[in-house]
Amino acid sequence: MNRADFNKAVVPGLFSFMVDSYKPRNQDGLWKELVTGGNARSSKRAYEESAYYGALGIIPTKEEGRAITWDQPVQGPTKRWPHKTYGLGTRITEELIEDSLYPDIPTEMKQFTEELGSSSRETLEILAWDIINNGTVTTNHDDGLDNAVFSTGKARLRGGTWDNLLSPASDLSATSLQATLDTFENTRDDSGKIQIIRASKIFVAPALAWKAKELLNSAYDPESANNAINALKERNLRLVVVPYLTDTDAFTLWSEPPSSNGGVIAYLRRPVGFAQDGDFQTGDAMFKVTFRHSIEVNKPNNIFLSAGA
Repeated sequence: MNRADFNKAVVPGLFSFMVDSYKPRNQDGLWKELVTGGNARSSKRAYEESAYYGALGIIPTKEEGRAITWDQPVQGPTKRWPHKTYGLGTRITEELIEDSLYPDIPTEMKQFTEELGSSSRETLEILAWDIINNGTVTTNHDDGLDNAVFSTGKARLRGGTWDNLLSPASDLSATSLQATLDTFENTRDDSGKIQIIRASKIFVAPALAWKAKELLNSAYDPESANNAINALKERNLRLVVVPYLTDTDAFTLWSEPPSSNGGVIAYLRRPVGFAQDGDFQTGDAMFKVTFRHSIEVNKPNNIFLSAGA
């Protein structure tokens, strides 16, 4: 920032000089709704890794005088969380600091910390919700088996397949939500055993908020004229409206992962930190924010997407 770019800041006559921005929607971090444990984990390594395995199968009958059947778990893939560094800085000339006439012009560390902090919060949101926004392609993220995060025909370690993507894709309705719940909650594990999966959240973009509220909270089926009860109301799904979701007709179900090390996991290798310094030669004041972050998922069996028609 200099006097040429901010020429109005050194000229009297304005009644204010303000930043064109509202307060952030959620300063606590809406992205925490997506990740396991509700927060980022700390790390002391250049990267983190996780693996999972397929458990033992169903017990067969044993014939008299015959040996029992022997079985063993099957090791699954290893997934890596590489910590990337993110940083943003700004500088303001010594002359602008001296000549600025308006208190709304940021010239001190406290003011720039607020600005850089807002950028950090927004960046963390975008990084997290990209798991869903680009979850049907492998451009930015994939699972441990190199599939898209959301796909059909995912291989079980001991044979068979499972899905976490509704097919065919469908817009949000009572029928599509019920179909998604049925498919999601009847997913079997890598050994083919029945699991206890209970969806507890539904993520939608703001454009679907009203529709989702009708489906989840109406006493009667909002899509039927027969006064049928709304079975979805009894599910107590918690609606999470996410302005960072880019697909306005998609919805995603979320459940607690089967273990504390499952699901979408985020790391902050270096927490969000601010620093300031001065340029000896120019007299400029310099301010920056940096952090190191990673977010991945090895086996995305606690999230299920309907991408919308």
